[in-house]
Amino acid sequence: MRILKSGITTIQDQGRFGHRNRGLPVSGFMDPLAARLGNLLTGNESNAACLEISRGAFSASFGRTCLLALTGKGFDAYVSGKPIPFYQPFLIKEGEFLQLFPKETGFTYLSVHGGIRSTPVYGSRSTHLASKIGGMNGRPLRSGDHLPITLIPDENGQRIIDYLLKETHHHQVRLSLSVVPDYSSKEVRFISGPEYHWFSGEALGFLQSSGFLPSALSNRMGSRLIGPELQRINPSELLSQAVLPGTMQVSPDGQLLILLADAQTTGGYPRIGQIIQADLHLAAQQSLDTPIHFKQVSLDEAEKLLLAQEKQLLQLTRDYYLYFS
Repeated sequence: MRILKSGITTIQDQGRFGHRNRGLPVSGFMDPLAARLGNLLTGNESNAACLEISRGAFSASFGRTCLLALTGKGFDAYVSGKPIPFYQPFLIKEGEFLQLFPKETGFTYLSVHGGIRSTPVYGSRSTHLASKIGGMNGRPLRSGDHLPITLIPDENGQRIIDYLLKETHHHQVRLSLSVVPDYSSKEVRFISGPEYHWFSGEALGFLQSSGFLPSALSNRMGSRLIGPELQRINPSELLSQAVLPGTMQVSPDGQLLILLADAQTTGGYPRIGQIIQADLHLAAQQSLDTPIHFKQVSLDEAEKLLLAQEKQLLQLTRDYYLYFS
């Protein structure tokens, strides 16, 4: 694959685990659900490295026929001038061009059968820009980059390719809307954080009754939200404590901060909540012009929601490969 126009694009997988004691973040997909669905559609393991495209136009050419899928949100896609739907496997042939044009805020994932075969660093191909590791020499992609991809499809990939090569089957395989992430949902669920009771009853009420608008001050590390001031009743200073993707902190001026995929390993702001794992994709894909509404759930409910999501993905994987057998 040759990058012709990159926008802001990095190579990501599920992240690098087991190195937080060194201060190294997990990193990985901002929207893990979308990326996993893209890997499913292209016959990959869920941890296969994809391209994460977030801003600016993107285009790439291919030296041979490849099995691809696009998931997430934020872009319109075309191959040789023809629109390509998201959440649907498709083939791009030798000499054809894939083009993506931004239409809204969001992260789009380009999955390629076999994954992007960059060199792993600490067990992951994910790009972490701050430490300049992973991906393509720890940096965003740029025009002229050549990305290594699998030359020989595996059994599952070959079955999907053979099916799509039949002229009558080009547009017959698409995920049901029931399993595609609903990014129109503005409700993000959370469990209480370690310093939840440091805040006044009024602040805790605001947290669930008010809308919080994502600001332009956001990146892969986190997002600052604009909303009512969340006042503390405990004025104590907090020593740096563990944080992770989804941690909801409150800054000294009472504003809410959400940590995302490249979140640091420790932080000194009080942690009012933790976004549940099953909703991390919604937190990452919020639009700048639409408020987020938070709903508190119990730890037990958070676990049940994650198990239900994982069960659905497992069943979907079985059904998808059975379709081509």
